[in-house]
Formats: sequence, structure tokens, C-alpha cells
Amino acid sequence: MHKISDFKLNILKAAAMLLSAVFVALALSSPFIVASVMSRDSRKVVVVDAGHGGADGGVTGKRTGVKESDLNLKVAKLLGEYLVAGGYRVIYTRQNDTMHTHPDVRDNKKRADMFKRGNIINAAKPDAMVSVHMNFYSASSRRGAQVFFDRYSEQGRRFADIMQEIINRDLNSDNGGRAYTALSAEKYLLSCSPYPSIIVECGFLSNPFDEANLTDKNYQTKLAYTLFLGIDGFLK
Repeated sequence: MHKISDFKLNILKAAAMLLSAVFVALALSSPFIVASVMSRDSRKVVVVDAGHGGADGGVTGKRTGVKESDLNLKVAKLLGEYLVAGGYRVIYTRQNDTMHTHPDVRDNKKRADMFKRGNIINAAKPDAMVSVHMNFYSASSRRGAQVFFDRYSEQGRRFADIMQEIINRDLNSDNGGRAYTALSAEKYLLSCSPYPSIIVECGFLSNPFDEANLTDKNYQTKLAYTLFLGIDGFLK
């Protein structure tokens, strides 16, 4: 074992004291800067995908004619606000009424849009991805919100089960819908990345009661908060 000389030991002590003094000075003069530096890399990342957009409006409300893409975006933005307030970093796949293009796909606008969203998800390397959608069914009696996951992803399945349980408790039970079970689905956004991903079909625009709720601002806020609880429950 080599013994450190008194001279070198004094230098190390002086350097440590100097660094400590600088850090304390920063904390006293600008605590927010220090907090930002310390927490920047510790925040978990959530990708929020507002389904459809632009020329791809999705399904439409049976009574109101509202576009699914518009409702998806409203709920996605509200969800993002809750996530940011909860300490998460949020990446959106879209923040306006648009379809993405992709340099490798020129003959299919829908595929190009999906590929670009997949690129955004993979670049973000998120702790979770949630895609917000609205449902439609031939029988107008069907209602309620349901969650989907990729069958090959155990983390996705776990995420979906947690989200579905909270949705059943806070939304489906209170609004006349039945309790659903999370199901697997073959969807590009669920399988395009290794990160835990789910699709939430938030209700049926073919059902008059669901449509009335989904177009109501107060219900949209409650829906977004419920989705936040599901994400927060999974990540914590």
C-alpha cells in the first residue's frame, strides 16, 4: 500500500473544500438551478401518443360528428399536464392536427405516420408509452374504456392490467359500463419498441352516453387524470 504524502493529502483536502464551497454557493444563490441539475436525469419519461390526426381523423361521433383525432389530442394534452405536474418528462408524438411524413415511406401516408411515431418512441427510450384512442362499434349499446397491449411484452401486459384496473374502478363502474379485461392486440405502436406500451380506447363514440361524456370538458379532465393514475401506479 502506498502512503499519500502530507503535501498531496493537503492538496486533496483543499480541492474538496473548494468544490464544497462552490456547490453551497450555487445552492444559496440559485437553488432551482441545483435542483434542476440533480433531477434532470432522474425524471422518468412517458411518451403520450394522440391517435390519428390530420387527414386521418379516426372514427366520428354518431350524434355529434366529432372527430376522434380531436378528442384524442385534447385528452393527450391534459394527460401530459398531469404527468409534468407529477414530475415526469413528457414526449408527445403530435401536438397539433397533423400526420407525420417519413423519408422511407412515400406511397402510404398512414404507414409513414406510424413509422414516424415509432421513431419518436424509440428515440425517447421511455419508461412507458400510452396511445390515446376512442372506440366505435356497430351495436350502440357497447360502452366503456378498454386497454390493449402487445402479447409478447410482459411489461406491457403488466402496465395494461394496472391501467385497466384503475379505469374500471374510476370510470367504467361510475358510468354504466362493464368492467373490462385488458386484451392483447397486434398494433404497430405496441410492437415497434421494447418499451412498455399500451393503447387505451377511452370509450365508444357509437354509444350516446359515452359520446356525451367524451365530448364534455369535465369528463375529459377526469379521464386524463385516471390515465395519469394508471401510469403513475405502473411506474411507481
